[in-house]
Amino acid sequence: MSAPRLADLGGALMVRPGRPRPHNLVSTRPDLTDLLTRGKPAAGLSDILGSLYSLCGHAHRLCAQRAVAAARGRDGADDHDAASALQLGSLREHLRRLCMDWPRQLAPSSRREALATQAMSELQQCPAFVGPLRSSNKTAGEALPGLLDWLQCAVLRMPASQWLAAWERDPQAWLTEWASQGEGWLPELFRGMPAAADRVLPAADLSPHASTGSLRELADTLQENPAFVRQPRWRGACADTGPWNRLNQPAGHHLDSPRLRLGARLAETVRLALPDEARRSGAQWLASGSLALGPGEALAWAEMARGLLVHHVRLGNQGDAARVDSCRVLAPTEWNFHPAGALAEALERLPDEGTPMLQREVALLMAAYDPCVPYEIEPAWLEEAAHA
Repeated sequence: MSAPRLADLGGALMVRPGRPRPHNLVSTRPDLTDLLTRGKPAAGLSDILGSLYSLCGHAHRLCAQRAVAAARGRDGADDHDAASALQLGSLREHLRRLCMDWPRQLAPSSRREALATQAMSELQQCPAFVGPLRSSNKTAGEALPGLLDWLQCAVLRMPASQWLAAWERDPQAWLTEWASQGEGWLPELFRGMPAAADRVLPAADLSPHASTGSLRELADTLQENPAFVRQPRWRGACADTGPWNRLNQPAGHHLDSPRLRLGARLAETVRLALPDEARRSGAQWLASGSLALGPGEALAWAEMARGLLVHHVRLGNQGDAARVDSCRVLAPTEWNFHPAGALAEALERLPDEGTPMLQREVALLMAAYDPCVPYEIEPAWLEEAAHA
């Protein structure tokens, strides 16, 4: 028996460079949320969703807990504990992308194994993976001794606060300067990116969590249209979400190229490792919250590693007998990999020959948008054969 394709296991993205939208980006990720949660005790929703969406389980648990609590008219998780858990979980996800994925996605073939080995060796020494926060009264940097030192030595090769200050002044200029002068595996990755790294991406930022009114608008859409979670549009337009689009993002930053999107992930890693500073770093950087919409109904959201995550729940019964009538999860992957969205438009511009350079450019785009499922490149001849 032949090995199953990635698309046969929990879904994948079928990528067809050079094909017109909406045929160049197809998701086979199944939506199992409602099936697996309907009728289940509300108290167990966070465990179900944390297991189902294991890559970002910390954020799904937080959203589910807050949504259920708000729907039951109760306070959610302790704000400081929740912020610290979101901080550490997102920091870990970013570090996995930087050290495990980027060397294989971004490096030329001649340097791929060497850089991947070096980055993995550094990651194995990272204090962020030694366990949970030791105290709910401490930030990730305080509760994981050596984390900031590790980041400065193994990744940035300079003081983190200095790196972040330069990024905030001029992201594009700083990435160029740091990559050209820096030593180590990560500056080398930024230096060696193909020209496609600086192509402007068509972007419509997503921020429905900026006000109560827009959150209610989003909740109404989720309630009225169950299919919205598969191919969402915000106010009629495709939008994208990620570390480049946060409520606390400094004004005037337009991070609209793959290089800048990748830089935004690195900058957020730095922010999350630094001590708390209101709206700038630590546990204060990522925003999250919940909104009660009526008896037994609520919305919860969190800015996590891949972007904005939203849970909408309706409960039946009250108190300990409360059960899930419906649960809808709106995840970053569905925004960013919409078949008519910005990434699909960028894929449309690429040639359709299966060259090593094309594969690098596709890998660059996928690293910038960071799907939570694997992807496969389908050559043009495969699509043509299917329609013959």
